[in-house]
Amino acid sequence: MPSSPIADVDIKLLRVFCTIVECGGFALAQAELNLSRSTISTHMSNLETRLGFKLCSRGRAGFALTARGLAVYDAARTMLSSIDECHAQIGQLKERIVGEVAIGVVDNLITNTDCRLRDAIRIAIAAAEDLKIVLRIGPPDHIEEQLVRGQVHLAITPQFQARKGVSQVPLFVEKQRLICGRGHPLFDLDEDEMTPELIAEQGSVRRGFVSPLTPYSSSFNRPALAVSHQMEGIAHFILSGNYVGFLPEVYARYWVERQEMRIIRADLFSFDVTICVSRHEGLRHTLAAAHVYDTILSVHKVSE
Repeated sequence: MPSSPIADVDIKLLRVFCTIVECGGFALAQAELNLSRSTISTHMSNLETRLGFKLCSRGRAGFALTARGLAVYDAARTMLSSIDECHAQIGQLKERIVGEVAIGVVDNLITNTDCRLRDAIRIAIAAAEDLKIVLRIGPPDHIEEQLVRGQVHLAITPQFQARKGVSQVPLFVEKQRLICGRGHPLFDLDEDEMTPELIAEQGSVRRGFVSPLTPYSSSFNRPALAVSHQMEGIAHFILSGNYVGFLPEVYARYWVERQEMRIIRADLFSFDVTICVSRHEGLRHTLAAAHVYDTILSVHKVSE
């Protein structure tokens, strides 16, 4: 990149680069950028040419940043955040809510009617036509890290361990049930035959993150035999008939009603997971981010 002031084209290319990094690769960034893979590749090649060095490796081995690429990402993210904040502050001087608000949301909350995010989006946009909301769906641990790094303004995830500078406000509770699929040895047993000892010996599937706030693995005598970072992956494993695992009751209901899944001893193997909205209090909040945050609290009828 030339030593002269950064041009608009440089900012555009750096935005593409940051999105690729935050999505975890070219293929995953296509939907976020609404660009073809070949166009994304061209943008990256142009950026590397302007910089004069390689930012990342891509190919069969997967996407990985070089040391310089990581340094460029950190610098670019800081610059782009400042640009977005400047834009939002100018809008505030005009008493307008403008700018982009990125919200990280744990996967498959849409099946829970207690999640009123759709209402929050509708109300927030109706009150601010120049507001742009971006949703980034993913596993809880990934979203938590995105929040801490400033890659998203807000997060809606299961409650996590307290982190410095991060606030969490409970929105609603999800009931977790232990589930097996049709074809599993437990599926056709009578309830009283499903003893804790028998259940503890079953092969299980677990989420790909560990949280001391959620006892996903404490019911079993051996480590999980399968892992998925996404809830849909857990469901696939359970539906295979080879594993038991925990799913939100509202998420499993579709298959339970069709007798493709069965809840196992709800009296013994159930726990609650609190879903919270979080934000990084160490960062300056734009009027747009504060507006969306307040709207999320309002539609869930909670307060700080």
